[in-house]
Amino acid sequence: MQRRSVVVTGVGVVCPLGSTVGELWQGLLAGRSGIAPLTRFDPARFHSRLAGQVDDAAVTLPTGPFQFEFKRMSAFVRYALFAADRAVEDSGLAARTPSDGSTQQPRRDLPPGGAVFLGVAMGGLPSIEAGVLKQEQQGVRKTSPFLIPSLIPSMAASAIALHHGIADEQVTIAGACASGCQAVGQAMRAIRSGARTWALAGGAESVTTPITYSGFQAMKALSRYDDPASTPRPFDRRRDGMVVGEAAAVFLLEDSEHAEARGAQVYGELTGYATNSGCDDITGISTRHVTRCMSSALADAAVAPDTIDCVFAQASGMVQADAAELAAVRDLASGTGRQPVVTSIKGHTGYTFAANGPMNLAAALMALRHQTVSPTLKYEQTDPEFADIDIAREPRKAELRRCLINAFGFGGINASLIVSRAQPRTAVTPSSEGDSLGFRVDALR
Repeated sequence: MQRRSVVVTGVGVVCPLGSTVGELWQGLLAGRSGIAPLTRFDPARFHSRLAGQVDDAAVTLPTGPFQFEFKRMSAFVRYALFAADRAVEDSGLAARTPSDGSTQQPRRDLPPGGAVFLGVAMGGLPSIEAGVLKQEQQGVRKTSPFLIPSLIPSMAASAIALHHGIADEQVTIAGACASGCQAVGQAMRAIRSGARTWALAGGAESVTTPITYSGFQAMKALSRYDDPASTPRPFDRRRDGMVVGEAAAVFLLEDSEHAEARGAQVYGELTGYATNSGCDDITGISTRHVTRCMSSALADAAVAPDTIDCVFAQASGMVQADAAELAAVRDLASGTGRQPVVTSIKGHTGYTFAANGPMNLAAALMALRHQTVSPTLKYEQTDPEFADIDIAREPRKAELRRCLINAFGFGGINASLIVSRAQPRTAVTPSSEGDSLGFRVDALR
């Protein structure tokens, strides 16, 4: 059976750089850092006192079913719902119908045949920590009835499905920091097979809480730099660890024929996906297993390594992990005579856990649209071991046909996506973010 093509027709993002994909892209090109002194709690007792925090004032939840409950959920649920609503609006898939009186705005009715696939790593960890402290300090009677629903990782996907009236499957993937990338990949497979016509897919995370800092400090994973302008430093010779970030990125994925029939704008086509298992250390990244994962994604897309123009890396500023990933990229391109340019967005956003892969995908889609590689912020001093690798320091105009996206998680969970450029089509209304380019489906095989 011939597999269907899968395209991205809507993007929703909330992150330290802003609450739209346009703000994300503008921040990346401008070299703006979303890293700042941590404000969600007093971090004085920790080595790291920085974070990439979302501006909660920008996260306005849509009116609709369960609005009262969703407002009381953990931040990762609210961020996911916000991003999904933006993706739906951006895609134009939902038909607007008059209000039935239960909401303040017209409803947006999505067609049948859809699903939700969402990646979450640590989910409601802040709610767990706060709930335990309140119980111990103020007594059991002070425990919120929203505590359990708020901490369940699947509640983000549930909120999206319930709000948008999606009656078919909702799937939550908990593959550590590869979760979001796996969720997009699984949604792509479901549409490819014909099981679904469209899907909302992505990842969300918000775990800026003392227990997160305590745990990662014990692992010596957090950067010790105090200056937000100096850390994290992906690939840099002086890199010393990650900075915690918050984000959600959700995409409207669609069967290309369905998108073409309704005249949808298309950001790009998902052409390859792979996920595998393997590591040499339970919390580390293995070069050989990452190389194998990327190679499998290329095979799934039926393209050769030398057709990849840019790699949006996992790279978070960790000493061993950044090195292992660069070595894998080198191995992947070995013998081809052509190395792809490599970039990382973590210097801008921090490490966003389950949202790592989806955030990379959002950046890659904009790079393909604008034919520009975004820079690796705070990368200043080359690591001599990787002097042969082309790492983007500044925004770079380039002919981009395909990008490779990486995301890896503890326990040897590796995931890679291949996204290809869509070609311009005529007579397209400019988007609300001032981007006059529209796109049609055009697989680049």
